[in-house]
Parts: sequence; structure tokens; C-alpha cells
Amino acid sequence: MATAFALNSCSSDDSSSSIDDVKPAIDTSISGAFPTSCATVRRGSVIPFKALFSDNVALGAYSINIHNNFDHHSHDTEVDSCPFDAIKTPVNPWTQTLTFTIPVNSKEFTAQQEITVPADIDTGDYHFMIQLTDAQGWATMRGISFKIIE
Repeated sequence: MATAFALNSCSSDDSSSSIDDVKPAIDTSISGAFPTSCATVRRGSVIPFKALFSDNVALGAYSINIHNNFDHHSHDTEVDSCPFDAIKTPVNPWTQTLTFTIPVNSKEFTAQQEITVPADIDTGDYHFMIQLTDAQGWATMRGISFKIIE
């Protein structure tokens, strides 16, 4: 009798001890999502960032990196081809990285941030990079091309 109890107590189907090997997801197709590929934004205005994040276990944090694309470089996540301005040398480009937390144990989270575009930066082609990490450390990235205008 004790042997049967010992064998049963050793077996466990506690799924919380399983290894999470699934990257989180960034959904920029939800209603009101912004920026969208090839969007235009005015200097001195506000980018109303919105995206839906999800994970099979728990989300961790996200960051946004904004940088110029005056040399027409590309990121593997881009699927749309936007019309470019002429290649140019940056004089006062906008470069910024912002980091945000997500409530603990969230499997889904709608991220919304108002990001002020500086009024004195170079206009032209930019990238809006979103990096999402889940609580286990898996990460995914989404790159969005957009243009800053006068």
C-alpha cells in the first residue's frame, strides 16, 4: 500500500513546471493600432501608440526604439515597402528608446502610450521598433516604417 502511494505521489501533471518555449506575439492589426506601416506623423505631434500583446504563459515587458532610416536600411520584420525620401545625412535625427512594464501574470495586454515627437528633429524616413519579452525571457520584435513630416 505504501509503495502505491509513493508511486502516485511522484507522478505529476502540474503544467506550471513545463518549459515555456513559445515567443510572445505582437498584434498591430487591432482596431486603432498605431503606427501602421507607411504612416506619416508631424513633427511636434503625438504618436498614439497602440498594439495588442499576448503570450501563452505570461508577458514580461516591452520597449520601443525609434530611429532614422535615412540610409534606407531594412529590418527582417518589415513586410510592406514604403516610398522613401532621398538618402540623406542626418543633422538632428530622432533616436529614442522607451521601456515599459506589463502587469504581472498578464497573458494579454493592450499597450497604449502617447509618444511626443520632438519639434526640432529631421523630417524623413524612420523606424518604430517594438520588442516584446515574455516572463520567461522569449522575445519577439516588430519593425514599422513611418515618415515624419513638417
